[in-house]
Amino acid sequence: MDDLTERSVAERVRTVLARGAAGTVEAGVLRRPLRSARVRDDGVVVLVVDVAGVSRDAGNADRVVGTGAAATVEIVDTVCTGRCRSSASRPSFALDGRAASGSERDGECDDECAVARGVVTLSGIVTASSAARRRRLVTADGGGAGSTGEGGTLQLSELQPLEITYLTSDGVHMVARADLAAAAVDPIGVDEQVWLRRLASDAGLAARLALRAGRQIAGTQPRIVAIDRRGIDLMIGSTAGVFGERVRLPFAQVCSNSDEVLAELATLSS
Repeated sequence: MDDLTERSVAERVRTVLARGAAGTVEAGVLRRPLRSARVRDDGVVVLVVDVAGVSRDAGNADRVVGTGAAATVEIVDTVCTGRCRSSASRPSFALDGRAASGSERDGECDDECAVARGVVTLSGIVTASSAARRRRLVTADGGGAGSTGEGGTLQLSELQPLEITYLTSDGVHMVARADLAAAAVDPIGVDEQVWLRRLASDAGLAARLALRAGRQIAGTQPRIVAIDRRGIDLMIGSTAGVFGERVRLPFAQVCSNSDEVLAELATLSS
């Protein structure tokens, strides 16, 4: 989104976190995988940290993100546009942020498919932390996260954020904790991965939308790269991959459900 406002930045960040997006958490000299980070209405961020591989005998597992520690969370806001797995019968992501089992057979995201919008960074103090416990991680298709179906050792921590930023190509956007807590989750953007895969199944939709936007599509490969409750984004690039133009098509209304989105898309593509 190139036209981010202060309000929509907070909404964007909260929506990214509401997806259960994975990332990393750094506390001191330790850097561990982050399985999810969710914002509560009081502004506290609940972290699910993978502490597998940390020695429990040495007592380190329970102190990876311990109470009172300073921690920094980094999450890349990225989605698959559906081009690499448009024929797959299931999502290519898991509830814990890992790739679903079997997704490798369907292809892998590359620069032509995966789209990164920005990087969410949360820095603050850990105010509460649970003991590390072994839990079974369930993927989107119902299988185990690993090839053997084994679980992971997870730790729940509460982070009191002192600084929240969203880095985009336009620069760094600062987000106040109160604004993040008050921001609504975009009901369309939170399921953006599903929407993009669904829209990618219509091979001619992106071209019709590009024509409606007044763009010439001869020698180009239009594709849909983003959708939220306010509109849809196209990337119109040459077949040779030399250039690309991002085009925003706003909806006539702020959509609150899938029926309204489908109606807007029908209008834009007619």
